[in-house]
Amino acid sequence: MIVEYWLMKEILDASILVIDDSEFSRALLKTALEKIGFRNVRYIGSSIEGWELIANNHVEGNPYDLVITDLNMPDLDGIDLIQKVKEDPISENQKIIVVSGDADLGIKMVCKALGVLAYFTKPIKTESLKEILFAIFEGKEEIPEVEDLI
Repeated sequence: MIVEYWLMKEILDASILVIDDSEFSRALLKTALEKIGFRNVRYIGSSIEGWELIANNHVEGNPYDLVITDLNMPDLDGIDLIQKVKEDPISENQKIIVVSGDADLGIKMVCKALGVLAYFTKPIKTESLKEILFAIFEGKEEIPEVEDLI
């Protein structure tokens, strides 16, 4: 993938919020995102805190460029979180991808219907994550399916 230097820098400076209640999963995502070169990532373990950060950042005019969320969380289910974000006029355009241990096709379809840009099943491959993230940040019309990259 050839990306102009200025675009590469802009992509790697993107603000990303990672929401996952599993400390281990957050650590794996952190390793992958750092390996790709992302520098502006916040990692939290609570979906309720995630919703508050997303809402507050949108209200303040400084939304995250991307939210990466798990689905199975104890305080607010990931699907409910995505619905809250997408139903709020202030945050409805928030870019979201899901990284989940749930490989259920039905849940994947629900996420797609809600506007989720990509759905990864754990464990993720760094190169697949990179391909999807660059496609999203480059504004490509077609985001490759993760299965096509494995």
